[in-house]
Amino acid sequence: MQTLFTIAVLVVVAAVAAGIWWRSQGKFAASREEHWFKAFAAERGGTFGNGNGTGSPTFGVVHPTGRPLTGGPEDPWVEFRVGGRAVLGIDTQESYRHFDDHTYFRDLHVTQVRVPPGPELRIVPGRPVSMPTLPPDSALDAELARWLAANPRFAQREVVVENGAARTWGPGCATRQNLTADARYLADLADHLPAALWKFSGGAS
Repeated sequence: MQTLFTIAVLVVVAAVAAGIWWRSQGKFAASREEHWFKAFAAERGGTFGNGNGTGSPTFGVVHPTGRPLTGGPEDPWVEFRVGGRAVLGIDTQESYRHFDDHTYFRDLHVTQVRVPPGPELRIVPGRPVSMPTLPPDSALDAELARWLAANPRFAQREVVVENGAARTWGPGCATRQNLTADARYLADLADHLPAALWKFSGGAS
């Protein structure tokens, strides 16, 4: 009798847990569907994706790996234009390990602008400009180092240019303020990068 009672209690507990999980998943899906990106896209004549895997931006990469997007991101995204350039904003998460060796997730927002094809370029504050796909001490590497020294405003934050996109990112969810500020920053950066960067791979700005 006691065994049956225990089984019944476990069944009830499992049913309650399943109900809570189902409800939380429903709320999560609803919150993604009504993400503020949706209204923002409507205002800007852009495109909104709720991250359900359907639809895809016209360009972009998966952060932080840098793989080109091959389908719809699994996170809410918005594509719009700033200064004649296509912009992609993504609200995502990154995993990290805590001192207790458990894996946790934290919010991360990524902003990208479309650029012509070119060699990979990495700008990290406090470090020399890096071009990992070029031979060491290439002429283009030296030219970009001179350009960055002459334009120190573009050395203030981490930026990666690769796979037809220039991207930057920051902690927390995207807001109207940080999305538009990051988009303008990247568009300005792309407009001022030396033409030799795009000519290197036959692209045109």
